[in-house]
Amino acid sequence: MQNTLSKIEEGRVVAILRGDFGGREEEMVAAMIDGGLTAVEVTLNSPNALDSISRLSERFGSQIAIGAGTVLKVSEAEQAANAGARFIVSPNRDVQVIEATKRLEMISLPGCYTPSEIVEAINAGADAAKLFPATSLGVGYVKALRGPLPNIRLVPTGGVTPEMAREYFAIGAWAVGIGSELVSKEILNSGLDKLRERTAAFIAAGKSQNK
Repeated sequence: MQNTLSKIEEGRVVAILRGDFGGREEEMVAAMIDGGLTAVEVTLNSPNALDSISRLSERFGSQIAIGAGTVLKVSEAEQAANAGARFIVSPNRDVQVIEATKRLEMISLPGCYTPSEIVEAINAGADAAKLFPATSLGVGYVKALRGPLPNIRLVPTGGVTPEMAREYFAIGAWAVGIGSELVSKEILNSGLDKLRERTAAFIAAGKSQNK
């Protein structure tokens, strides 16, 4: 588990693969790794998600952290673990899912919105709190949270651009979750070089700030 946590912390960016990419997930992740990526999640509401996790884990599991996102049930966490996932991300805070994730020896990143949800998640065993949706909360909210909760790993997710990522890191975010701002069909259609460059821009945002 510590290795997975270290991998996420190394790049400070979790790329979110959501949707149908026509089986191109492996070449996409290869390009993002070239751009410095160290963690990627495949959302379970994507077509053939478990198969994608299995393929990515087999090919890249020794290089980066592979996880499952949009995990809403204990059974889904179990299926993801069997497919090779090493961390679990949810849009919500469900204590049963958190406890199951830790029982399965995976890293837990549940979705939280309020201080109470964050503390409850950490007390249940979560390793970090995914702040979602970050677009509604903003940088000021994260900065305010850092006052009473300075030691909790916070992961703003949703609508984060490279510029916003830099701001989040500057006020103490541990990592950021990036979906369509990084991994979209539009960017993919522009070519793998564009995906690689976009990834590098996000990674650079994290490297520019001290952890």
